Amino acid sequence: MNDMQRLDARIRWMAYVGAAGLLLTAAVWAVALPWRSVMNGLLLGEAGGAYAVYSMIRYGHRHGGLEGKALFASGMLGMFTRLAVLAAVMVAAVKLPNVNPYAALIGYLLGFVLVFVGLYGYARNRGETPKEK
Repeated sequence: MNDMQRLDARIRWMAYVGAAGLLLTAAVWAVALPWRSVMNGLLLGEAGGAYAVYSMIRYGHRHGGLEGKALFASGMLGMFTRLAVLAAVMVAAVKLPNVNPYAALIGYLLGFVLVFVGLYGYARNRGETPKEK
């Protein structure tokens, strides 16, 4: 398996784990009524975090061939959209009733933790397979 196939497999793994985490949070939300405000915040944050993860993966430009200023501009655009989504999540968490803003922030950051853990495992094992000359 070459590096691109391993990276694609790792990205699929991150998507499955993220979806499973969102489904688990939704299941706890349905069952644990006393924790409803925390679960509301966590679901709101995880939805924003899912966009952030999708944005980072979509703008990865593995096959795009972008270089220099175009790559920098694309990265800046992605950073600003993720920052805008974070602001929207936090404003919604503060304004909506029965939503814990701290849980919303934690839910948003879980997406970044997922990306870090997923790509750390990929980067750590990168180069173990011999490359063809």
